[in-house]
Amino acid sequence: MTLEFLEKIDTEKIFTKKDKHKADILSSNDKTSVVEDKDNNSESSNDVLIQIFDISKVDRPHIVDLCSTKKSVLPKALENVPLISPSINYLSFFIQVLQHLILTIIFDWTAIITHPVNFLLTFVFFPTSAIILFFLEIILRFISFLNLDSNNETVLQSWSKLIPLTELLANLRSGMESLDQHPTSDIHKGFNLDRTQFLLFLSTIMYERNEKQVIKAYRMISKMKKDINNKSDEDLQNVYKILKESEKNIRDQIKDFDLQFTSLSELNTLGGPYVGMFWSEERNFITIACKGTTPTNFSEWLTNASFQRTDARAFLFGEVHQGFYSQLFPINDYESAKLDRNCPATRIIKAVNQKSEEIRNKNMEKNNIKLKDTPLVNIYVTGHSLGGALANLLYGRLLKYPRCLGEHCILRDGTTFASPSIGDSDFAAEFSSLCNRSIEEYKTLWRIVCDSDIVPRVPIGHNNPKLRRYTQKIHIMNYFHVGDEIRFYQDGTKPSSMRDIFSDNKELLFLEHGLGWNEWKSLFGLYDPLDDKKHHIKSSFDPRYNTSLIPIERLLLPFIRNHMTHRYLAALEKSRKFFNNNIVVKGGDNIV
Repeated sequence: MTLEFLEKIDTEKIFTKKDKHKADILSSNDKTSVVEDKDNNSESSNDVLIQIFDISKVDRPHIVDLCSTKKSVLPKALENVPLISPSINYLSFFIQVLQHLILTIIFDWTAIITHPVNFLLTFVFFPTSAIILFFLEIILRFISFLNLDSNNETVLQSWSKLIPLTELLANLRSGMESLDQHPTSDIHKGFNLDRTQFLLFLSTIMYERNEKQVIKAYRMISKMKKDINNKSDEDLQNVYKILKESEKNIRDQIKDFDLQFTSLSELNTLGGPYVGMFWSEERNFITIACKGTTPTNFSEWLTNASFQRTDARAFLFGEVHQGFYSQLFPINDYESAKLDRNCPATRIIKAVNQKSEEIRNKNMEKNNIKLKDTPLVNIYVTGHSLGGALANLLYGRLLKYPRCLGEHCILRDGTTFASPSIGDSDFAAEFSSLCNRSIEEYKTLWRIVCDSDIVPRVPIGHNNPKLRRYTQKIHIMNYFHVGDEIRFYQDGTKPSSMRDIFSDNKELLFLEHGLGWNEWKSLFGLYDPLDDKKHHIKSSFDPRYNTSLIPIERLLLPFIRNHMTHRYLAALEKSRKFFNNNIVVKGGDNIV
């Protein structure tokens, strides 16, 4: 056991000190004795040092994050008791709702006179959501008990029922190759269908991690904190092994693409959303992926339903959905100072910095060129559902402070699927301003929507940019989307977008002013800007695209069924004929 381990259970400092100690050992030309000690099962400190060095640097941030994850409110003995865990979570949510209603009355008791509509909506939405979630808890436990949500196939095996495997792999590899290309000033990059399908694939396999093993690793770290004097570096090594085992299903599905993966942050929760990173040693990109909502995970539904907003100006801008914001950032300035701003978002960005520097240096050595002539590493952000909301927030953070990515990488596009609204009118306006900051700095957040998917319509908000000037800050429906929406359809209709995605035109298509009659529905949260923009042009498609992949799918209504990732894949593929007449430019990128 080493002195550094006994000082403090601060994994980040342990790794730093041990790496320095390792450098001292190697510089003394005593490598042989260290190896011999390990082979002889020696108890020397050198043996311990070799064990801890087996933990790769790229995997260490996850262990640091796990040390900072909050403890569960339930004892271990009660976590697996049916209905106990979700019931406690529901009770916590109900208390938050009650506190919000009480504080609303205390701090704005005149609201019933000055803002009667907002007051009424507040006292209708919050209690109604609490009641709905109570019944949702029962339904989710029933679905999980009957195993109606299970699919034991890999993502590729499942998706190959929709698209022939050879064709599917070709599309995904084409999309992966497009992530490699360097930004150029002579031409703007447009929407790429293959790239979108590949990022959907990465967002989907994020659901494949074994969360029970992650929780097991967390409990081991918790025990290490309580009894440091009786623990050794070998215990930390065991934690690392369990965490890598939890990711086995993900790594098995990406090995044919020569990709690697590691988890980065648990986002202050266990068994819920998390953030991971995909990269390749042979390519020049990193993709930050956020895991979305597991259909039968009640805690994640609670996060989605916590639709009160919080002040996000400490790290972003405007006001943001509190449930999403608290996953990535401290919820108030006191916590920000207390944590020294080392929140999940900060740890994620730091890990990306470290990996991008490593990739760029390898590219420099491989091509035998100077560092200044070596291309920057491309950074992409993606996620589905709740993961899409978190990806939007993370993308906003990188837009606001691009320098936090460091000197070895460059932020490229974000692509999110089924993302709900995340912020108010101020947040949406500032987000748009940063995306359009420079015509030479072409960054786009593509927000993909599958037909009638209900999730992009929640939290219930106006979602119409024309209403921003009229929306008051405190209004409960002050929610607006960010990014460029593209809606794909299940009936083969030509995709709809606020931008002309079939050319390289950055201008918006819809320039009319004033509210149309149908747009008045946006006052009640029932409108989306693309509702009236659906094309009448349709293309034929293979009937297999409509194949159901899980038992419960046939029982679901279309606006729920269309939220599934394979339904997104089918809608994307049904639109492929509209992108066949694309323009091929240097580098092999497709501008469509």
